[in-house]
Amino acid sequence: MQNRALEMEVFVTIVDAGSFSAAARIFSMSPSAISKLVTRLEKRLGVQLVVRSTRSFRLTTEGSDFYKTSRAIVQQIAEAEAKIARKAEAIGGLLKVSTNLPFGTHVLSPLVVRFLEENQGMRIDLEFSDEPVDLIAEKTDIAIRTGLLRDSSLRSRRLLDSPRHIVASPHYLARHGEPVRPDELRQHACLTLGGRPHLNTWQFKDPADGASVHVDVGGRLVVNNGESMRHFALQGAGIARLSTFHIGGDLAEGRLVRLLVPWDAGESEPISAIYSAQTHVPQRIRRFLDFLVRAM
Repeated sequence: MQNRALEMEVFVTIVDAGSFSAAARIFSMSPSAISKLVTRLEKRLGVQLVVRSTRSFRLTTEGSDFYKTSRAIVQQIAEAEAKIARKAEAIGGLLKVSTNLPFGTHVLSPLVVRFLEENQGMRIDLEFSDEPVDLIAEKTDIAIRTGLLRDSSLRSRRLLDSPRHIVASPHYLARHGEPVRPDELRQHACLTLGGRPHLNTWQFKDPADGASVHVDVGGRLVVNNGESMRHFALQGAGIARLSTFHIGGDLAEGRLVRLLVPWDAGESEPISAIYSAQTHVPQRIRRFLDFLVRAM
């Protein structure tokens, strides 16, 4: 099938540039290739478009009519492409963002307010969910998730690595005492996550020799998300392991206290923004991602 839009564009360029050789330079083609294209075009249309001589050419009546029609069509194509490009680059429109509850509550929400203040043409549909999200099926532009990413078909940008800490409330410590070694956690009420047993093995580093120490913790209370764990820790229900982004304010205000600090293994929780692997990422998505990276 012939590329008729290209044929029209080449023909219009020949006329506008004044010669086959000039058009050839514009399209990075040889003059003979340009000449053959016009010959094929004339053959398909069944008319002569150009009367050629050694040094010049002139349009036939049919050629002049075809030039006028083709020029209008080429301009319409260019305008359509420019319109789509401008829309893609516009800093505006709706951005659908999915985030888990802890990060959305403690970090993202105030940043979204700042972003909207700085980008008046933007709207954000913010969804809080700890469940995996299908970006395509759920028409989600960006999903912010914690932990290691598994889906290699998606693109991602690392926003931050948030250190994890062992914490408890002063109320809990007043009643049960403070553990001074990781193995003492087995005698304490530790808050655990259901359905994710690997997160209930807490890692430490021996301050004496640097050896890794792992403790499988347990308790009478199991929760399914970090925000619930934080609330129960604040109420004195047990010892928890939570990320800095989650409890930074609680630590600063003394509502929670860090435990086993000399045994800190330097663990951190990666937080990333994931989005579909499009060839051209819309400007609204790039702008929000850049904003988050700077803000973090």
